[in-house]
Amino acid sequence: EKLNKYLSQLSKLENGNLYENIITEVEKALINIIMKEAKGNQLKASKILGINRNTLRAKISQYKINI
Repeated sequence: EKLNKYLSQLSKLENGNLYENIITEVEKALINIIMKEAKGNQLKASKILGINRNTLRAKISQYKINI
């Protein structure tokens, strides 16, 4: 239900980047959740996510996620 409301609000922006905006928000939230689950251990988090540790570090930096 919250997702539908959020998507409805985003679709009103009509900036042509809806897909990219949603993927970015979901990815950022997912990394935050997994980093908390992994207690800040980037190697463990990268294994859970199925991505390279360097990729995870880049995304943490890109999204300015505090760890």
